[in-house]
Amino acid sequence: MITRRQTLQKLALGAPPLVWTAQAFAASFLSLEQAQRALLPQASEFVEQALEPDVAALKAAGLGVPAGYAPKAWLARTGEAFQGWVLLDRVVGKYELIDYAAGFNAQGQVSGVEVLVYRESHGAEIRTPAWRRQFEGRKGPSQIRFGDDIRNISGATLSCQHVTEGVQRLSALVQGLVKAREGR
Repeated sequence: MITRRQTLQKLALGAPPLVWTAQAFAASFLSLEQAQRALLPQASEFVEQALEPDVAALKAAGLGVPAGYAPKAWLARTGEAFQGWVLLDRVVGKYELIDYAAGFNAQGQVSGVEVLVYRESHGAEIRTPAWRRQFEGRKGPSQIRFGDDIRNISGATLSCQHVTEGVQRLSALVQGLVKAREGR
């Protein structure tokens, strides 16, 4: 009679080693330049603008701010005519980073959201036009609430939530940029 121990020994000695591997997944969908053109197609030029987020103000507004928060901004214009801004940010989906850009018109309303790089193995449905269209026309973080204003996609809950929270933070930053432009 073969014992369980003997069976396990035979399996261990004769079987190929089992290796746990994590499958890496990353899909690049748009370059920054392509996203800028898609978000503010009327603009002919995008000029990088220094952006120093007021983390204390964001936190005071009830917005979570991840460590090392450092979005980038571009001022969009056609000739001398100001068109708006495009901001580039990244958030964690479930485990991996999602690079996305959000466009804002001169009044601070969201003109669109584009996913540039998606690294998760699941949840890329956040790239669907119908989901991203939910952000269009919204102005300020109070109009961009996950579950209330922006609906979830089953199977992509954390990606939906974190991108929504990211756009909410960007919208708060843009409201500050709008006020600064109006004060000129």
